[in-house]
Amino acid sequence: MKQISFYLLFLLISLSACRKDLDEFTSETDEDPSIVLIESTIRGKVIDENGTPIPNAFISVGTNFTTSNQDGSFLFTKTEVKKTGDIVIAKIDGYFKGVAHSNFAADGSAYVEIKMMNQGNPDVISPTLEQVISKPNGLKITIPPNVITTQNGNAFTGNVGVYARWIDPTDDDLGAIMPGALNATDENGDEKVLATYGMLAFDLKTESGVQLQLKPNTKLDVEIPIPSELINDAPAEIPLWEYNLEDAKWLENGACIKEGEVYLIEISDVGYWNCDVPLESICLSAQVFNADSSFAPYLNVIVEDLTDNFIYWGFTDSTGYFCGSVPQGAPLKITIKDHCDNIVYMEEIGPYSEDFQLEDIYIDDNISTYSINVMGRIHHCFTTDIPQGHLAVRYPGTLEIYPFTDADFNINLSLECIDFPEIELNVYSTSQYESTITTTINTDADVDLGDQPTCEALIDSFALIVDGFQFMTSPTQYYLKPNQTTDWMIFEGLSGAGKFTLELRDYQGTGQYTQNVFFKSENAALQPDFYNLDTASPDITVNITLDDGMFIVGNYSGTAIDDNSITRDISGDFKIKKAP
Repeated sequence: MKQISFYLLFLLISLSACRKDLDEFTSETDEDPSIVLIESTIRGKVIDENGTPIPNAFISVGTNFTTSNQDGSFLFTKTEVKKTGDIVIAKIDGYFKGVAHSNFAADGSAYVEIKMMNQGNPDVISPTLEQVISKPNGLKITIPPNVITTQNGNAFTGNVGVYARWIDPTDDDLGAIMPGALNATDENGDEKVLATYGMLAFDLKTESGVQLQLKPNTKLDVEIPIPSELINDAPAEIPLWEYNLEDAKWLENGACIKEGEVYLIEISDVGYWNCDVPLESICLSAQVFNADSSFAPYLNVIVEDLTDNFIYWGFTDSTGYFCGSVPQGAPLKITIKDHCDNIVYMEEIGPYSEDFQLEDIYIDDNISTYSINVMGRIHHCFTTDIPQGHLAVRYPGTLEIYPFTDADFNINLSLECIDFPEIELNVYSTSQYESTITTTINTDADVDLGDQPTCEALIDSFALIVDGFQFMTSPTQYYLKPNQTTDWMIFEGLSGAGKFTLELRDYQGTGQYTQNVFFKSENAALQPDFYNLDTASPDITVNITLDDGMFIVGNYSGTAIDDNSITRDISGDFKIKKAP
């Protein structure tokens, strides 16, 4: 049977190794003559896991910095960066550090998209006592007493917030949320690329948000879960890797020992840790053109290994060029998508035994850039009061949420697509559980929606009742994870500050589910003020009463643990929008 495993890698190898005749401005650093710099332009966008833009994030590349604007976009112009590629870092309170790897060329500008993971509320511990933090997904961290210090090395005795998150190696979104690229240096100093079996994001802070660290020579025992579909293929022992921001790569730092359904590891610092198999690779490159022979910039490039389901991805630069690492000697499939999730090119290629540059790729259409401004004013249905809520923008492959705090909203949308997509706009009131009528946009002209009263009953919603108090999220969306041994159905209810997520890992339509069920609520702010909860079967039961191709309807009940380790009674119902 074909090995079922997802190894995402968007390592972009040095352009100089794959590309010739660049008109580059270069300089050599005084500290290390082997590091060559070039001037390049970098544009990008910062979003959360819902696709919602994150404004005011601190963005840095090398010694240069800026902040993201209202729609999460940022721009560096004529910036000195490493010719061999470098990382772009995003920081903002409430999220794990976001890190994207990119190549840079003097004759083109690069594009990166940074998807940041919400930290949620922490597990609050006393650092003078041994603490064990266990998550329903199987992640377990043991923290000995008196090992947490301030940044200057002094012992810290106040309450500590522990932020920990397992990153599922089978997650379709892994390439977007993981730090940097899966390029690495092993303990012998050899350059490798990695196939991951699971990652950990780990952080420590005071109650006021000040960074803490572990005492030198400290080791924390950690159990990282192995997804059920990878258990049979997971090696008994593989290297452990720590992401190093200065080197912009993973460095070997220990071992992962398989015990049952987990890998046992020891970590010595905050940051990202990773259980991986090191691999040999080659560089695959090409230049992508529109049908009219103009460059096709900023397109998502996905390369799949047809033998073992390895997946690699990145973006073309402003000249349509990409270069990435792929398995040596494997049959491959290359897929190229625009920003509206349209597949513009697909072909089976390879295998290749050495670095290879494909012939120029011409797509059948022309990619166009569409920029529009959307504005309006929101109020309650029968009053002029301003509701608490958010604007939802939905188009193929994307659902973006824009929270607002006053009556007026004003957003800018920028898309690179074959054709202008049909865009649906709704404004939601989380204080009334109502929405505006749906506005459909079919042209790239600016839109003034004027007054928008929230008078419509919710078409789709995801409700949560905790200890008798109800909370509602809308709109909703769903995902069906492909290439699994079973069908994973994921339902999400979205709001301006958080979301409800329900996973059914053996979805078979209508019926009752008492196994392979996972529920989580994530609240990043007091809008609305719902609990952060985490639970899994058998502590939760789900009933699916309808799946008609348009909506999935059901209810759930059980118990969940909040971020203060208190057990809460939960229940709720949902009507998830399935059709576009």
